[in-house]
Amino acid sequence: MKKEVGVLLAGGVGLLAVLSLISIKKILTKKDKKYSDSYSDYHRHFDEKNQDDETHGVEFYALK
Repeated sequence: MKKEVGVLLAGGVGLLAVLSLISIKKILTKKDKKYSDSYSDYHRHFDEKNQDDETHGVEFYALK
């Protein structure tokens, strides 16, 4: 194999590896972002709080 062909082949393989790693990272962050959007406030349990009349203010409605 000529030197030029080897350099081009190595560059192509390297480019393919980098692009595949970037695409895998993008796919995984998309799944994590979708999960985070759905369940980011789930652990706070705002609906299970006692809803006293004293706490019905602007701050209370902002949490809903």
